[in-house]
Amino acid sequence: MSGKLINIMWSTSLMIIGISTLILAGSGIIGIVLPDILRVILGICELVSLPVLAFSTVKKVKDKV
Repeated sequence: MSGKLINIMWSTSLMIIGISTLILAGSGIIGIVLPDILRVILGICELVSLPVLAFSTVKKVKDKV
């Protein structure tokens, strides 16, 4: 895999996890009740993005060494 593709995978998965976490945590702090389907969708997006983030992070570190 090229370094550019790894960087795109890393940044995209990091943004997805960050935005989903902000939405879920922010709604809990503010007191807004999100629909269950939205919470499930955001949770699934985070769970899918986490292995991609781990893989791309390992590849980035491995390529630096």
